[in-house]
Amino acid sequence: MRKVQTSSDTNTLIQENCALRRQLKSKENLLKEKNEELQRYLYTVAHELKTPIVSIRGYAMILQDYYLGTLNQDIRNYLERMVTNLDQMEDLIKNLLDYTRIDVSLEECEPVDMTELFGEALDELDFVYQPDQYEIIVSPNLPTVFCKRSLMLRVLTNLLSNAMKYSRDTQQPRIEFGYVAGEIFHKFYLKDNGIGIAHQDLDKIFQIFGRLDNKKNTKGTGLGLVISRRIIEKHGGEMWVESVKGRGSTFYFTLPREQEIRLAKGSDKDV
Repeated sequence: MRKVQTSSDTNTLIQENCALRRQLKSKENLLKEKNEELQRYLYTVAHELKTPIVSIRGYAMILQDYYLGTLNQDIRNYLERMVTNLDQMEDLIKNLLDYTRIDVSLEECEPVDMTELFGEALDELDFVYQPDQYEIIVSPNLPTVFCKRSLMLRVLTNLLSNAMKYSRDTQQPRIEFGYVAGEIFHKFYLKDNGIGIAHQDLDKIFQIFGRLDNKKNTKGTGLGLVISRRIIEKHGGEMWVESVKGRGSTFYFTLPREQEIRLAKGSDKDV
């Protein structure tokens, strides 16, 4: 016999649904608090480390400037290595501080032509990786997106730098920047034919201090992709990677269309 749903059953379902929503909201708030606590902790650690590192670097530079001629070659080499490592530590601290400060407000967003922005990213890397040594393909249908221009330029520069860095030893290095249209989200991808990433390491590249051991003889702090993902997430999108070891990588990121960002920002104010 078919069971007839009563108003009492309906009320029970509504109450259970409301209870689940409250629990979910409570967990979301708790997660938000934990994330904010983590950001404050990272900021404090990075800020506290900055002063002694600058001081040590200053003393090392004094030794180089005033006593270099009286030091033997081994000590000169040690000083050079010390200064190089201190420079890298300063870059790491700067990136950590940048990571904690990343934020996007509706007022800071504007329409940005992604074709034009990709060209700017190429120009920024001109003296580092010589982009003309790569075959670079850009999709002809890149849209205009609503975003914070300076941060989105940083995303493209980081992704391009990463692709060039790990495909430069390929016989014919090739990089493709493309677009897949969607109803709600824009979807972009940047594909290279470089060294690729092992399946078990795919999640590590988006973790703080998750730099892979196989990336030898490369400069940088390893935070570029971490920062890039955070920027995309602050815009309401997502970033992920698909890769096969030895066969290149494809990084994807999504961005909401302008009306979706406005709706999302509006809903935040109501919470």
